[in-house]
This record gives sequence, C-alpha cells and structure tokens, in this order.
Amino acid sequence: MASTRAGGRSGIRSGVREGTRRRYPGVFLSHFPLRVSLVIVMTTLAALGLAVSGAVVTGMMQQFLVNRVDEQLTTATREWANRPTDSSLGDSATGSDTQPGPSRPPSQFYVSIIDRGTTVYVNIPASWTSAPDVSSLTEETPPVTVPAREGSSSTTPWRAAAVINESGSVTVVALPMEGEFHIMSQLIVVLVTIGLVVLVLLVVASLYLIRRALQPLYLVERTAGRIAKGQLDERVPEWSPNTEVGRLSGALNRMLAQIQGAFIAMNNSERQAREAEASMRRFIGDASHELRTPLTSVRGYADLYKSGATKDADMVIDRISSEAGRMSLLVEDLLTLVRMDEGRPMRRDPVDLLDLGVAAVENARAGFPGREITLVNGTGSIPLTIGDSDRLHQVIGNLLTNALRHGGEDARVTLTLTRSPAGTEPATVGFDVTDDGAGIPAADVPHLFERFYRADVSRSRASGGSGLGLSIVKSLVEAHGGTITVESELGEGTTFRVRLPAAAEMLDDRDIEDLEDLGDAGDLGDAGDLGDTGDLGDTGGRS
Repeated sequence: MASTRAGGRSGIRSGVREGTRRRYPGVFLSHFPLRVSLVIVMTTLAALGLAVSGAVVTGMMQQFLVNRVDEQLTTATREWANRPTDSSLGDSATGSDTQPGPSRPPSQFYVSIIDRGTTVYVNIPASWTSAPDVSSLTEETPPVTVPAREGSSSTTPWRAAAVINESGSVTVVALPMEGEFHIMSQLIVVLVTIGLVVLVLLVVASLYLIRRALQPLYLVERTAGRIAKGQLDERVPEWSPNTEVGRLSGALNRMLAQIQGAFIAMNNSERQAREAEASMRRFIGDASHELRTPLTSVRGYADLYKSGATKDADMVIDRISSEAGRMSLLVEDLLTLVRMDEGRPMRRDPVDLLDLGVAAVENARAGFPGREITLVNGTGSIPLTIGDSDRLHQVIGNLLTNALRHGGEDARVTLTLTRSPAGTEPATVGFDVTDDGAGIPAADVPHLFERFYRADVSRSRASGGSGLGLSIVKSLVEAHGGTITVESELGEGTTFRVRLPAAAEMLDDRDIEDLEDLGDAGDLGDAGDLGDTGDLGDTGGRS
C-alpha cells in the first residue's frame, strides 16, 4: 500500500513536471521580457546571417585567389615546358642563376626540372626564404597545394603544377600562397569588424524601435492594471485598425465595455432585486394592515352581537356587509395588480374613447349625484385607440372617482378628450381629468402612483379608498403602451393626463375605414348636458 501511495505521489509529481514542461516547452526566451526576447532573436538571426554571408564571401574570395594562382601556374608551365636542361640554365644546386638568358624567360616562380629522378635545375627568386616540397610531383600534375620544404623559414603552403617535357623530364612550377593568405586574413578581420559594428548598431536600433513599437502594449498593460483595481470605465487608446495593436485595442475595448455593461446590469439587477424585495415586504405589510382593519371591524361587530351588548341585528349586518365589501374591493384591486405584474395579455380591439368617456361620466354622476362633471371632446373626431375597453373604462372611472373623492366637495371635475396635433409622430389620443380642488402638495406628487401611498392618511381611509387606485391606473395605461402624468398646485387643482397610441399608428387604412361606423364626435354635443353639479360630501387624500 505504501509503495502504491509512493508511486501515486511520484506519478502526480511527474505529471505536474510534465504539465509544466508542456506549459513551458523549454523556450529559454520565455523568461525574458518581450522586448529583450525580440532583441536577442533579431541579434542572433543577424549574427547567423552575417556569419553565413562572411563564410560565403571568404570561400568565394579564397577560390578566386586560388584560381588566379592556378592560371599563373598553368601559363608558366607552358612557357617552361621543353626548355633545355644544359648548364646554360644555371647552377642546379644553388639556383643562383637569376639572370634571364636566351633559353630562359624571366621568372618570379619557383621552377625545378627533374630528369630521371635528378633535379637538374632549380630557380628560386632571391627574395624568397622558403621552397616547396615537390618530391611527390613525378608526373604531369594540375595545380595542387603542397607544403613548404622542411627547414624553410615559412610554413605557408604552395601551389604547384608539373608538366612532362618531350625529353621525359618533369618541369615543376610553384608559387607561394603567402600573399593570398595575407589577403584572406585581412578580409576576415574586415568582415568580423564590420559584423560586430553592425550587430552593435542593430542592438541599439532594435531596442529603440521595439520600445517604440511596444509602447501601445505598455499602455494596455497599465490600463489593465487600473481596470483590475476597479476602474471599469478605463479604456485602451485606439490605434489604426489596420495594425495588430489597433485590432487588439478595439477587441479589448469591446470586451471592457461588455464587462462594464455586465457589472452595471448585475448591480442594477441586485438593486432592483433589493428594491423589489423591499417593495414586496412593504406591499405585504400594507395589504395586511389594510385587511386587518375591516377584519377587526367584522369580528368586533360579531362579538358585540354575540355578547348581547346590542340587539340591533340589522345594524350589525349592515356594518359587517360594509366591511366585507371594503375587503372585497381591496382583494379585487390586489388581484388586478397581480395580473398586471404577471403581464397577462389583454384584448386588443378598437376602442372609442368618446363612448368610454360618456359611460364613465354617466356612472360618476350616478355615484356622486349633484356634482358638476363635464365631458369635453377636444379631438374634433372619434378618438380611437387599440386595447381592452373594460380596462380603459376602469382607468377613466378610477381617475374620475379619485378627483371627485379627493379634490374637495365643491371641486368641479372635467374629462377632456385629446388628440395630438396633425403631423406629430407618433400620433396619440388620450384624455385629461381635471379638478379645481385643493390640489396636492409637491412632495406627494412623485409618490402618487406608489401602492398604498396616500397623500392624506388621516382622511383617505374615511373615503373608502384602498390606496391602490392610481397604481392600477398607471399599470393599465403602461400595459396599453401609454403614459400618465400629473400636474398639481395647492389651491389650484390637479390634472391627470393619459396619452395612448392612436389607432392610426396600429391599424392600416382598411381597418380605419371599418371603424368609421362607430359614430361621429359631433353627435355628442356639449357633454355638460349629461348632468349638473353637486356636492361630494367628504374629501380625502388621493389614492
């Protein structure tokens, strides 16, 4: 078991090492900054290129010099071939005859004539201090390299060529390579010096140019560091998209924008979730509180009758029925809001706002007899929209009821049908509900459409409102693609403005022609004929 564990650990370590090797596959430059790695690579490649080119140049120069010597040797062998071998050629032992004669051309070559194994003539220029070893050249031989003779003061090789004369003797002509070797050594020194200078200049220039070329990457690095510290609004400078750095910066900026958008969306989602949770808790608490009051009243009247404290059963039943109706209204409003929150689809039919306005005003007159309620058609035609007629009737009814209950007992209420001016895009129709009552404090106006919000808590409960009416109105209007706004001044009154998409924005011409049968707006006359003004009774805060 121990060996198994040891083997397992060894295998793991081996796997880790192998993974490391795969991650860093032995590349020496991977441990250096990019600019240093680039300089090293460029310098190495340049050095290799200079070395190869120097070797090629040296080889070609050496071959050129050798060929030149060989041409001289070939010419000399032709001139010295078949020369007489008598004593007129000079002293064969010393080669001291350096003066040309009629049988010997002038020469700066080493020349030896070998006849039947015996050297009968040797010519060595007086300025030379060494001689070649030509003992191996016993037959006709093209130019070859031979060493210097033993005992010579110089070890520089020679080039020699041999030719067989008609007499059977062998004439050997040779030249030392000392001059060519000197030329080659000087050439190598020049090439090495030039190569070193070029490499130094290349290193300096490449460091400067690479640093300038990598400057955008340094900016990217610094920007990424600031982003890592939480500065998500940082962006990489933009460069030309035709360059790699430009494409990289564009991709990074797009990625950063997406990351920032994701963070913002996440923060917004968290904030909305917290707000929704707080709103839900507040909603549940308000709903519980609203239901507790009528439930307490119902239970109180039931206990009162049960204990025999009162014998007026009709009064008790009336009170219980009234509180039950109040609870029913609250529950119905809650269900309406739930349906709106769930986004349940509504009917999408042509709706004549004039018909709805007439019906809503008639209902309001019946519910609030004696109050002054006026309907004004300011469109000059039939204001048509697309939606659910029952829900839109509920919107108008809620706003009229709200104005009648909370505007003041002497407040006059006007329902005005409107249409956007010709040429307005998009075209809208709508209505304004206006009262000239007490108005609403400016601090309460932004909160009017919040659920269970009451501008005057002490009086709103007495008015019988649930605190959900305006919330329902706003949800229904927005579900129809419309908007609702409110304007109010203390002592001047309040106006609720509802705007809905006109049917012309949602139907084609044929549908509009089919709707013309709904009636003519001029048939209504003055909506004020629908009833007279009257008194409201109690007032309260808007709900």
